[in-house]
Amino acid sequence: MRKILMIIVVLLFTAAAGFSEDSSIQVGYAVITPVSGATSAFVAFETFGLRVGGIGGATQAGVLPPSLTTSAVLFVERSGLLLRNSGFAIVNPNNSAVTLSMTVYDEDGSQLATTNLTVPAHNQVAKFVPELFLLGSLPLEFTGTIVITSTGTSPLPVSVTGLRFRGANFSALPATPISTSPSPVPVISQGVGGPGAILLPQFVAGSGWVTELVVGNNSTSGSVTVRMDFFRSDGTPMAATLNGQTASTWTNVVIPARGVIKFAPRNGSGEDDF
Repeated sequence: MRKILMIIVVLLFTAAAGFSEDSSIQVGYAVITPVSGATSAFVAFETFGLRVGGIGGATQAGVLPPSLTTSAVLFVERSGLLLRNSGFAIVNPNNSAVTLSMTVYDEDGSQLATTNLTVPAHNQVAKFVPELFLLGSLPLEFTGTIVITSTGTSPLPVSVTGLRFRGANFSALPATPISTSPSPVPVISQGVGGPGAILLPQFVAGSGWVTELVVGNNSTSGSVTVRMDFFRSDGTPMAATLNGQTASTWTNVVIPARGVIKFAPRNGSGEDDF
C-alpha cells in the first residue's frame, strides 16, 4: 500500500510541475500588460490547483505575482518519509539567456550543494529542487533554503515562484528578493510587458489542473484596460480556455473602477466550478 501511495504522489508532483508527457496538460506563464486608463492601479493574482472529486472538490493555493529580481531566497525541504518536496518555476522575460547560480543551505547554515542553471530568453523552467542538482548531492531528508542569483557583469532579473508539496496537498512558497530593488517586466514583444506589467511565472491547465486569474482595479475614478498573454515554457504563444473563450492573447480587457474580473475554466453551464 505504501508503495502505491508513493507512486500516486510522484505522479501528482510530476503533473503539478509540468513534467507529464500527457499532451492535454499545458504549462507556461502569463503576462498582464496595462494598456490605458488608471494603469498604475490594476492588480492581479492567481489561484493554482487540482480538481479532486466532484463539484467543489479541489486542492488549491493562491499565488501573488512575484517581483522580478536578480537574487532571491526560498525556503525548501525534502522528506521521503513525510512525502514533502519543494519546487519552483522561473521565467526569464529578457531578450537574452540568463545563467543562475543556485546554492542550497541546510538548516544549520552549512552549504549542501551548488549548481548553475541557464534559462533561454522568454523561457520558463519548472523543477523540483533535487532535480537541479547531481543525483545524491542533496540528502533525502533536509530542511533549509535555496539562494538563486543571476550571474554576469550586468545580471538580468527573473521571476520566481515556489510550491511546497505535502503528499497531494500544496501551498504557495514565495521567493524573497534580496537584490537592491525590484525590476520592471521588460518588453517581451510588441504590446507585451514593459513598465507596470505583471508576470505570473506558473500557469497550468488540463487533466484536472486549473489556473484561475483575477484582475482588479483599485482606482476610484476610472476604468483600466489591460491585455493578457499566455506563453508555453519555450516562450511560444499558448492558447488557454477561460470564461468560455480560447485564445493566447486577450485584448481590450476593461476593468471598471473598484471592479474585478475573474478568468477561469467554465463547466457546461458556464459556471466556474473550481
